[in-house]
Amino acid sequence: MSNLSKPKKIAVILVIITVLMVPVLMAFNDQGVQDALFALGGQNGPSISETQTTGNAKYNNAETGQGKDADAGPQKTFAPAQTAKPSGAMDVIESIKAEPAPTPEPTPTPKWAPVNIATDGEQLAEGLVEEDSVNVLIIGVDRTAYLADTLGIVSISKDKQTVRIIMFSRDLYIGYSEDVMARIKKIKHDKLPGEYKFNNTYNVARNTEKHSEGVVYNDNRFEHYAYDFLAQVVYEKFDIWVDDFVRLNTYGLVRLVDTFGGVRVHVPMTMRYHDPDQNLNINISKGTQVLNGSQAEGFVRFRQGYNSNGELTVMADRTQNQIAFIKAFYEQHAKLSNISKIPDVISNLRKNIIHSVSADDLFIKYVDILTAVVGESYEFETVGFEYSTRRVSGSIHEIINEIIMPESASDD
Repeated sequence: MSNLSKPKKIAVILVIITVLMVPVLMAFNDQGVQDALFALGGQNGPSISETQTTGNAKYNNAETGQGKDADAGPQKTFAPAQTAKPSGAMDVIESIKAEPAPTPEPTPTPKWAPVNIATDGEQLAEGLVEEDSVNVLIIGVDRTAYLADTLGIVSISKDKQTVRIIMFSRDLYIGYSEDVMARIKKIKHDKLPGEYKFNNTYNVARNTEKHSEGVVYNDNRFEHYAYDFLAQVVYEKFDIWVDDFVRLNTYGLVRLVDTFGGVRVHVPMTMRYHDPDQNLNINISKGTQVLNGSQAEGFVRFRQGYNSNGELTVMADRTQNQIAFIKAFYEQHAKLSNISKIPDVISNLRKNIIHSVSADDLFIKYVDILTAVVGESYEFETVGFEYSTRRVSGSIHEIINEIIMPESASDD
C-alpha cells in the first residue's frame, strides 16, 4: 500500500472493513475505489500489530457477554487429517523426450476427513459452491439468546467470476452424531424445543463444551470450539468448506446502517411485530423507502406479524429480505465519498464483530479477491431453498425439499 495516496489507502481500508461487516462482494462501481484496488495490485500491505488484530486469536466480547478466551485453559495439539481445502487436482506427468505425454484424467483430491464427526451423516446438499471458491460464513445473532437469526455463506469464485449468496433458514433441522447427542443428553437439553434448529448449533457446542474434553472439530482452525463446530456442521451438511467466519450482532447492524445514513430498499409488505423479550419493535410500511438502523434490523429479521385483526398470520421469506438489504447496502455505500465515516465504522467493528480473518489474510487474500471482483465484473448469484416442516421436541423445524440453483450453475 505504500505507493497509494492517503485518500486511496483509506478507500481500500473502507472497502475491506465493509466486506468484513456484510461481506457480499458486488456493485463496486465507484471509480475511486476501483483505482485504489487496482493500484494495490499484488502488493502485500503492511502488517497489523497483534494488539489491533481481532481475528483468529481471542473471541471475547465485553458488550454482549458472549465468547470465550481461546487461550484460556490447556490447549491440546492434534494432527489435522488435512487442513487444505479440497479443491480437486490433476496428477502431474513429466514429458517423455520427443513423445508428448498423454493427458491425465482429473483425479479429485480426497475430501477432508474430520477427526470427530459432528452430525448424523445425512448430507442435505452438495454442489452449492464452486470448487475454487472462497467461502465466508455469515452469522447474525440476536440480543438475548445469541441465536443466529442470520446464517449464510458468501462464496466467491474467480474461475466462474461469481459472488454467490446462500442464506439458510434459522429453523432448519440439524441431526447430530451419537457422540454429540450423548453430550446434549448429559446436560438435559435433548428434549428442549428448538435445540436442533440450525440457529442453535453454536449454542449446542458452547453448552456441551465442558463435556467434550479431547474432542476437536474443524481441526481447531479457528481456535474456538463453538465456531469450529459450526463450520464443521456446515461442511458435513452442505459440503461447503468454510474459509472464514464473520459474526455481527444486532447492535452492530443498527449502528452500521445509521453511520451510513440509512439504506434505501423496497419493503414487499407491511411489517409489524413486537417482541418485548428482545426489545424488538418492527413497524415498517410497504413500499420503497430509506430505512434507519432499527428499521433495517426489523427488515432483515421480520418473518411473521399481525394483521389488522390482531391475528398472527403474515409469513415472510426472511432470507430474501436479507439478500435485498445486502445488495442495496453495497450499491449505495461502498463509495469513496464515505471516507469520513471510517472512524465510526472502525469503532463499530471493535465492539460488535467477531471474525476469523487474520491480518495477513485481510491485506493479502481478501484484497486480491476484491481486486478481482471489482475489475472483472463478477455476477451476483443466489441459491434458494424450498422447505417443508417437521415437529421435533414440540417445536416446528424446517426440512429442505428442493434446492434452487442459479441459472449459470445449472447451465454448466
